[in-house]
Amino acid sequence: MKQITIKDIAREAGVSIASVSRALNGQDGIGQEKRDRILEVCERFSYTPNGLARGLVKQGTDTIGIIMPDIQSPFYSELMVKASDAAHKKGYKVLLCNSFREIPTEAQYLKLLVESQVQGILIFPIGPRSLDSMEKYGKNVPVVALNELPEKSRIPYVCADEERAGTLATEYLISRGCKDLVFIGFKAERLAHRYRASSFLKTAARMRIPARIFEGHSDFRSSFERGYEHFKQFLLSGEPMPDGIVAASDATANGIVKACRENGLRIPNDFSLIGFDNISTELPYLELTTVAVSHVEQTEKAVALLDQLVRGRQLSRAEAAVKLEPRLVERRSCKNGM
Repeated sequence: MKQITIKDIAREAGVSIASVSRALNGQDGIGQEKRDRILEVCERFSYTPNGLARGLVKQGTDTIGIIMPDIQSPFYSELMVKASDAAHKKGYKVLLCNSFREIPTEAQYLKLLVESQVQGILIFPIGPRSLDSMEKYGKNVPVVALNELPEKSRIPYVCADEERAGTLATEYLISRGCKDLVFIGFKAERLAHRYRASSFLKTAARMRIPARIFEGHSDFRSSFERGYEHFKQFLLSGEPMPDGIVAASDATANGIVKACRENGLRIPNDFSLIGFDNISTELPYLELTTVAVSHVEQTEKAVALLDQLVRGRQLSRAEAAVKLEPRLVERRSCKNGM
């Protein structure tokens, strides 16, 4: 079937191409009767204008791209939904991309979005290796990250204060009477994990409580798998069972819960468990205590930052590095106290 063009619409309606353009763009210079006739023809032929071509004429497509590592993850899917909602409130259309936790795919989507003339890109980078392609394509279009980036990066970001989050989680377990702590699910490539784990050790040392990081063998595609496998490896390691566990994320905690059920362990009877990110609705057998920032606040601030860049505003170093204060969400995965 031949693709309908603006020339076809103009011929069918008996008007000029300029008149069709004015009618479709809501511009003046055309009578209502003619406008209605043009729109009726467009509807009859199911004609939609080329958004990219219109964007080139208007010097902007009113569209931003959002790239997430894994939309099957409840954490990333929630961020994607909240980010899309925040973008729509600002008047942007949204193109959603799933990088599948693959660096080449992430780079391909960055390139595709730039070629599609989006006005900005929100991204949750897979890891430090994402920086090269982010900065490469960030020269052509504004890019804002939804997690913390190394100091050398020039890409703005909005994230949780992960060091503070690690401190809150550790202090809470100790306040509930825990005297031997373990951090499980650590992935060195994740900057957030490094900050959480570092503050975990510092806080425990400050409060004179034994604490250690259990680094399991091998890596896994998802945080759930890593939590499940690392905790099984911990149980086989012969290390003494702690009375408090900090999971690297709520998804990691979910994997730990599954391993516990398979091995007859009960939470919080056998140990207290706390996570990060506040996705506890994905933990059907446990009301997980967690530390997190509001995803609504994070995405709205990130979209607002991106909108400023789209409008040509230059950001100071402080304005381009936004760390949000995390909060503790108490539920039932920790013991009542001392």
